Amino acid sequence: MVDEEWRGRINAILYGLIFTKALDDAAVRRTADAIIGGRTMPAGPAVYYAAIEPALRAGEPLNDIIEAPHSEEAIRDFLARLAAELDARRPWPPAA
Repeated sequence: MVDEEWRGRINAILYGLIFTKALDDAAVRRTADAIIGGRTMPAGPAVYYAAIEPALRAGEPLNDIIEAPHSEEAIRDFLARLAAELDARRPWPPAA
């Protein structure tokens, strides 16, 4: 993934968290469902999955554009758990 290309994908994920009160396992499952189902993030699960690792590795804030109501630490933890959930659900259907 091209440097900084991950940011748009992560922002799409974070946008879905704006009204999510708790970044619990249910939120991870709902987000994974949305990504895999292509309902709100039609690029396909591989694209969003590939964005998570460079985002977590980046030394910059992830919550600086969308400003979901969660701490940086909570968002990073959520993204790591989301990546694990997506990975556990392979094989993914092809992107729409």
